[in-house]
Amino acid sequence: MLSIKCEDKFFKEKLISLFRQKKLLLENEYSNKFFFGLNFTFEENFLICQLDRDILKFKIPKNFNDIFEKIFDLISNKNINIKNYDYYPYKQIMKKGKKSIFLSEIQNMILSNLLINSNGIEKIELIKNIWPNDKDIFFNKLDTHLTNLKNQLAEDIGFDLNFSSKSGILKLCID
Repeated sequence: MLSIKCEDKFFKEKLISLFRQKKLLLENEYSNKFFFGLNFTFEENFLICQLDRDILKFKIPKNFNDIFEKIFDLISNKNINIKNYDYYPYKQIMKKGKKSIFLSEIQNMILSNLLINSNGIEKIELIKNIWPNDKDIFFNKLDTHLTNLKNQLAEDIGFDLNFSSKSGILKLCID
C-alpha cells in the first residue's frame, strides 16, 4: 500500500485519482496503514516526488504516464524484509537469494493485507478488499487461496507462512 502526501489538497486528490486509475495499491480511505509514502512538492516549474532518500524531479507540464513510469520503477524496487526474505509488493515477488516466486494478484493482495494489518484483519474485510464486486461472501474461497499461497511459498522458496484465525480475525504470525 502506498501513501500519497501533498500539501496542495486539490493536486493530492488528482494524484490519488490518477494512481487509482493505474490500479496502484494505495492505502484505503479508512486506514492510515501503508508500506511506502510518497511526498509531492512543487518548486518553480518542477514537481518533486520523494520516497525516503530517493528524489524524482519532473519539469512540468509533463505527461502523467511518464511521471507514473518513473515513480513505479522507484517503488517497485523497494522491498519489505520478512524473516530474511525480501517481499516486493509492487512487483508481486518474494525472494531469498537466487530463489524467487511471482505471486498472483490475489496472493499478493492477501500477503500485503496481512502484512499491513499486523494486528490482524477481519476475514470479511479481507474478502471485500480482494473481491470488491462480489455480492456473496465465501470464506471457503479465501481459505483455498490462503492454503495455496502457503503451499506455493513453502514449495518454491522454502518460506513458512503461518497465520492464525480466531473469532473471524486473520493474523500473520511472524516470529
